[in-house]
Amino acid sequence: MKTFFLSVIDGLFPTLTKENSIKKEGSVFLTSTNSLTGRTLVIEEDAYSVWAHMLSSDKESIDFEGFLCSVVAPKLSKNDTLESTKDTKEMPLPTSLSNYYSYVRNLKNEDIQIDWEKDRVSVYIRNVPYMIMDLNTKTSYSKSLAKDCIYGNILK
Repeated sequence: MKTFFLSVIDGLFPTLTKENSIKKEGSVFLTSTNSLTGRTLVIEEDAYSVWAHMLSSDKESIDFEGFLCSVVAPKLSKNDTLESTKDTKEMPLPTSLSNYYSYVRNLKNEDIQIDWEKDRVSVYIRNVPYMIMDLNTKTSYSKSLAKDCIYGNILK
């Protein structure tokens, strides 16, 4: 079973197993499965940010995802609005989209709590609600965003 799960993770997140991956040691990586629905949430840190990926019911693909926080200070960029950028994971969060909660220093797995409810998943960082993932609408709401954007919707 462990081998099967690792092969699924490798298929969904190939950068975790690539030799030249830019992941740093001690990066955030968590999985949580709801015992009632069988849905699985994967929380993964990349070079700049932490993302939550809700897997499809068959665990073969990502159903939807959401931006949890940034692990580097947001940066002013030439295209600070990201209107035309599709791959947001390959750049730091622009300052125009950031707020007080965007940058979380020294984030560790132990700092993150996941609370499954019937129709949503809540993710907490250091006991502060940072994200809600609505399972019905497949929409994520993040406290780390200053406004609705390509990264997701703000958590009000």
